[in-house]
Amino acid sequence: MEKADWKKIRLILLVVLLNSVGYKAAQFFRPEGFIIMTRLDSFVPFISYFVIPYALYPLVVSLPFYLYWKDYKKYKTMALSVAAVLLISVMIYFASQTQVTRAEVQPQNVFDDLVLFVYSLDNPVNALPSLHVSLPTLATLFIFLRNRKLGFYITPVTILIILSTIFIKQHAVLDVFAGLFLAFAVFRIRHVFDKVKI
Repeated sequence: MEKADWKKIRLILLVVLLNSVGYKAAQFFRPEGFIIMTRLDSFVPFISYFVIPYALYPLVVSLPFYLYWKDYKKYKTMALSVAAVLLISVMIYFASQTQVTRAEVQPQNVFDDLVLFVYSLDNPVNALPSLHVSLPTLATLFIFLRNRKLGFYITPVTILIILSTIFIKQHAVLDVFAGLFLAFAVFRIRHVFDKVKI
């Protein structure tokens, strides 16, 4: 395996650590937060079958790592951008924890069961900004840079993922806006990471 490949693997590990250890640490040390539901959220219905696009999140987020694998310089910029979104989010969770009010689901079908499974895996905190919004959005922006045609195919999936966060009541509307803002902000300054020596 080439030296550049080891560097790329280390960047993947950095992202995984921030997304797992960092995220869970914020939930452990800040198990409660203030509710950020607004009147807008009362107009959003609970639609359990949106759990399907919700589950597509890791596929979209992982895709740029495959697309950029052969170009270390651009891969590094992409991976550090993802890491930056994660690091900023985890810092916000520690500094100002928020939470959402979830739906009271009475299981009537497999989609309801899947939503309850999602709820069981994740506490209703670490809400703002939504990583389920910021990371797929950032990934899609990088996909567009690499392959415009593929980007157009992925965009509807990303939109469904974003919508799923509020339709299955995993996030509030404000979480979505914050996630979108963070993704576009980091993407805009992505060239800062070109100079990082890794």
